[in-house]
Amino acid sequence: MQVSLRSKILGFCLLTSAMVLPAFADQAKCSCRNLRSVQEELKNAECEAMFFADMAAKLKAVEDPLIEAHKNPTHPDSDVSIHDRSSRARAVIMRTFKLPYNPAYGYSGPVTVGMKFGSCEQKPAELEALRAGSQCKEIADITLAHEAEHRERCARETAAVYWDRLPSQFAAEEAERYREQANAMRAQLKRIVDEGTITVEAKLEPRIKGPQFDATYSYVTPAIEMEGKSSPGSDSWTVNGKGKQSGKIKNAKIGGMTCKSSGQLNDDIDMALDTDGFVMSLKSKSTGRPGDIKLRCMGGYGMSMRPQGEVGSGEVFAAERFASEADVSQDVSTMPIAKILRQGGMSVSGKQTVTVRLVCPAE
Repeated sequence: MQVSLRSKILGFCLLTSAMVLPAFADQAKCSCRNLRSVQEELKNAECEAMFFADMAAKLKAVEDPLIEAHKNPTHPDSDVSIHDRSSRARAVIMRTFKLPYNPAYGYSGPVTVGMKFGSCEQKPAELEALRAGSQCKEIADITLAHEAEHRERCARETAAVYWDRLPSQFAAEEAERYREQANAMRAQLKRIVDEGTITVEAKLEPRIKGPQFDATYSYVTPAIEMEGKSSPGSDSWTVNGKGKQSGKIKNAKIGGMTCKSSGQLNDDIDMALDTDGFVMSLKSKSTGRPGDIKLRCMGGYGMSMRPQGEVGSGEVFAAERFASEADVSQDVSTMPIAKILRQGGMSVSGKQTVTVRLVCPAE
């Protein structure tokens, strides 16, 4: 989350609890339109929580030996400033810091939030700019709550005590704030997905060629509405949907003859989409239903018949980016069926496209 870059000096984000904040204008509630912003804010907050926790441990390893040395006047480091040496170590560590998203998508607020050393004060105008620069209300609320936690602690301990802490203690507090921030962002991510509707539609057009045979098929699955909610206590969950698929022959040549097709193959489709709000995987199961394809060629006639109730299943795609609208394309020649057909002397080309959408409640 960007607030770390907006407040990189130790003890950032402080205000006295008595300070009067500006009256905030109405801000739109986060929805599926803000999915990317929430995703990136969450990844930033998780990154910062880990970074500051690691920093706290490293700085404590610098400070603890000096604390012991100060207990012994004859120790060579008994007069070394703990704050100075730890702060120097902190500066070195900070040079390694890099946010996954800088800034998170759509953020247009300040890079830093000013703070007066030795007090619990920030400028209300900078906090308002932070809020106004956020993509939606809940992102703003969460980042400002992060700031409020610092203010409350500062007021509770008094500014003198708060600022007298060791750098490792500042870093540990920051790690805690970002863990809370990440948890709040994840809750928003789940809410956005739960309140929206996930739909999946697919189109597969393989061209199969062999000796005396050349046909292009078309399999279409209209939008399937997925059902299910995020799992409490788990970062990943599954939504399921049922729909129909129709299969036709677009064009065909057999033995040099151009053929015309009629009829279609019909399948019931069951889909399961796994996601953690960032990536998604899709599995599909098809069950054959009544429906056949007939071919009429120059000088001949043919009919495709298949067993009723024929079942096929497998993974459609895995570890693709979850977005408000995502098109996942795959070359048919890379699919398992292509390997089987090649063993029979056939070649396969074409493309499969699966479109996953997250539709806002009002749409």
